[in-house]
Amino acid sequence: MINNIRLNTKSLSLVLLIFLGFLLKAQSIPSPPRQIVYDNQNVSKIYITIPSDSLSAIFNNVYSDKEYKSQFIFDHNGIKDTIDEVGFRLRGNTSRYSQKKSFKISFNTFINGERWNGVKGLNINGEHNDPSISRARICWNLLEDLDLASARTSHVKLYVNNSYYGVYANVEHINDDFVLQRFGDDSGNLYKCLWPATLEYISNNPNDYKFTSGGRRAYDLKTNTNDDDYTDLSNFINVLNNASNSDLPCALESIFDVNEYLYYLAFEIAIGHWDNHAYNKNNFYLYQNPTDGLMHYIPFDLDNTLGIDWVGQNWATRNINNWGNISNYNALYQRVLGIPEYKMKMQLLLKKVLEQMTSNNFINRSLSIK
Repeated sequence: MINNIRLNTKSLSLVLLIFLGFLLKAQSIPSPPRQIVYDNQNVSKIYITIPSDSLSAIFNNVYSDKEYKSQFIFDHNGIKDTIDEVGFRLRGNTSRYSQKKSFKISFNTFINGERWNGVKGLNINGEHNDPSISRARICWNLLEDLDLASARTSHVKLYVNNSYYGVYANVEHINDDFVLQRFGDDSGNLYKCLWPATLEYISNNPNDYKFTSGGRRAYDLKTNTNDDDYTDLSNFINVLNNASNSDLPCALESIFDVNEYLYYLAFEIAIGHWDNHAYNKNNFYLYQNPTDGLMHYIPFDLDNTLGIDWVGQNWATRNINNWGNISNYNALYQRVLGIPEYKMKMQLLLKKVLEQMTSNNFINRSLSIK
């Protein structure tokens, strides 16, 4: 079990006042209807028909993101919906070399602006690290319970050229549609942050944060790409790294939703999400929301959780106050948790997450996925 939380009386009184302020300020983030796309009461079937040479090209060039024209059929309880031209390709990172690969289905590749049941595409994940194929869905469901921005998920059976590929996790993509439905505005900058996204200060030049690793940007702007303006990210990183400890809370809270981040961090610690920003400088989004003027943190890729480990750690017993990788500098985790009031607030939020994880609702729903 995660280490017990111990606070002295004086500290507890202080943090309870802070926490009450958080509760008054916090707002629930809406979750859109699941519709048939993410129906979690049934296992729908997806049929992809693709020319054999195109399928061979996909498997022979595993790091290519080229999309090949295919036919898509979605079978939901015997009711079939057909789209004759969709894009089909591999997706993911390490999964591209796994036996059970993950796929992207895009509805707007050949018809600009096209959506199917309100979505631009589907992420069909093989979950090659998770024998249960259920950890990501369990964790996204938990985020929804906590009223935080959560991807909708379901399970589907995938058939390609009439060959059965297996059961897959159907996980909603984090894009402009996602932020519009959760934050009420999609006009801000959305950054996909992958290794080595340390958020450490480089310079005041926004273009210096456009550096690449592994053939893609570590901070990859997914919206407003024509403008390609990283000024908001540069400003955020500058404040995060260069404000003094005494000035940091005021300076950071004026540009970043710190309370929301602490709630996400408590969630990630509770589920053992080590392949994240705090331990592995990986797998998170930042969204600059024009509505409130704040940068928002959003985690993703929640399959390496709930006991999955690559690095020889027991994530259920790791010290919650030193949970990140201190030898693998991450400015966000280390600067924020360096403020005692924020650390105590995270502890109380962790208690709230754990109460949800031990509820009958969470347990019964997780078991029902089987």
